Amino acid sequence: MNKSQIKFGLFVVGLVMAMVMGFVGFRLLTKFVGAFNEGADPASIFKGHILVVPDPAQVVWVTTSPEQGRLPSQAQLEEIISAYWLAWESVGRAHLTDDLRDLKTYWAGSAYTQILSGIDPEVRTNFVTHNHKLYLNYFSDDGSVVVFDDESFFLRRTIKDHDLSLQASAQIVMTLDQGFWRIRRITIDYS
Repeated sequence: MNKSQIKFGLFVVGLVMAMVMGFVGFRLLTKFVGAFNEGADPASIFKGHILVVPDPAQVVWVTTSPEQGRLPSQAQLEEIISAYWLAWESVGRAHLTDDLRDLKTYWAGSAYTQILSGIDPEVRTNFVTHNHKLYLNYFSDDGSVVVFDDESFFLRRTIKDHDLSLQASAQIVMTLDQGFWRIRRITIDYS
């Protein structure tokens, strides 16, 4: 093989590789541009959040006319009650699985710290709440803060074969933060 044949061979191999790389680059570029042209997935606005209106035996609004602030719409009441119920469900999952990732979706600030302190990673428990009766106290004019009381609900924890059932009342402050209602402060009184 002489020098010109080696150069020609390298040129052909380089040309083939450049064509393959150009084709792959073009495909990647069209996928990239196509992703921007599709727009947002309509479900992505919910960020995985599902509106769950709980059964009245689990959570129910007793009063929906606040003592202060403005009157919320039915849709806002459903969003709040759903987030409140899902917050307690996330606590139940955390007690059962020790998976704390879902808690920050529904709990924030001092309420988050308070809930974390009650979860023992060494002890797996079944944690259930029910019979929440909500009394609306305040709904802000901009619709981002709600204060309500939860009267005489039940907390039940099952540790191994032992059941512990408590009746409690709570005052709750929730804020609308990045599209999610989160419990920002909770004061629980056990009876």
